[in-house]
Amino acid sequence: MLPARMWTTVAPILRASRDTRGLPVLVGNYLRVRPPTSSLRSIPLRQLSTSSPRHAHDQYTRFPSEKNRHPSGEVVDNRMKLAIALVAVGGTYYVVHLEKVPETGRWRFMDISPKYETKLAQAAYDELLAEFRDKILPSNHPVTQHVQRVVSRILESSDLGHLRSSEPRRSLVEALDDFWSQDPFTTGRPSGESSTPESGGKEWNLLVVNDPSIVNAMATFGNIVVFTGILPICKDEQGLAAVLGHEMAHVVARHASERYSSSKVFLALAVLLQTVFGFDFGITHLISTLLLELPNSRTQEYEADTIGMQLSAKACFDPQAAVEMHTRLAQYEKANGATSLEFLRTHPGAERRIKHLEELIPEAYSVQASSPQCAGMQDSVSRFREFAPRWS
Repeated sequence: MLPARMWTTVAPILRASRDTRGLPVLVGNYLRVRPPTSSLRSIPLRQLSTSSPRHAHDQYTRFPSEKNRHPSGEVVDNRMKLAIALVAVGGTYYVVHLEKVPETGRWRFMDISPKYETKLAQAAYDELLAEFRDKILPSNHPVTQHVQRVVSRILESSDLGHLRSSEPRRSLVEALDDFWSQDPFTTGRPSGESSTPESGGKEWNLLVVNDPSIVNAMATFGNIVVFTGILPICKDEQGLAAVLGHEMAHVVARHASERYSSSKVFLALAVLLQTVFGFDFGITHLISTLLLELPNSRTQEYEADTIGMQLSAKACFDPQAAVEMHTRLAQYEKANGATSLEFLRTHPGAERRIKHLEELIPEAYSVQASSPQCAGMQDSVSRFREFAPRWS
């Protein structure tokens, strides 16, 4: 008979031994179960390895080597090396071609030479003639002459050059000799180098397009285009000067060349995102457009507003006219269903833009007051405002 304490310890073992049909044997202070000999033979032995000890190191490898670990690891490493190389080379090229906008001090990337701008001016002028050839008003048309006066006034006041149509006239004999042989659409075409304001030239081209459906004006590489649809929004010469000053400011600040240069940066970023992260080209284009291209375009518009108001102020036009013109333009855009989401637009929102123009007015008036050309005009305007209530 086992003691009670030992029985509680051994009882489970005894019960387990019945399944094996062995006999319990007490050895010393321990109770063992001896299975039958036949049962020992039936129990399979568990092997530690399926290979023989002599050739274990040749047939069995516990961990794969770093070289053959996974093929995707090499692809990721190669992509990272390529990305680092592209960033290093592209970053160096970007920094080397940084420059400041003289009028505002803004840093920007620019890798277009003045010589290449001349070629772009030629191509731009040819495209404008090909597109609007049948709608371009002649130089002696009253509307064209009206626009010419405003443009010439802005150019002369800031020493930006002159219109080709305003060059000194030739003698009557010289004019009659080739009058019938000239093409009115090519006589003002740029020729030679340094013929645009961007490339240091002093010659501008003006095209007035008779299309009331287009409410716009633009200037690029020294070519100014005014559509007749913008004239009702301008209302008078003051409003037209605000529009032309803004568009000509794009040329003075070389915004077209800057956009051309920035397009290379956007393309490089798209390739980098596609190579490293595997983004689809459509997604990368959307990201670069929303986060880089459109914000940069709005920055240029604000800068053109700043420079343009100074140009028109130096030409003795009222800076307040810019605010009034943009107010009318905002009403027109709202009536024609223009989008109010600023991050989807190339131009700033109307309210934000008008507020920016209002902030520029004091500085524009100080620029105008320091101009000796505007002194007599300022006195005339002051006297007119003083006596106007008496006449009404």
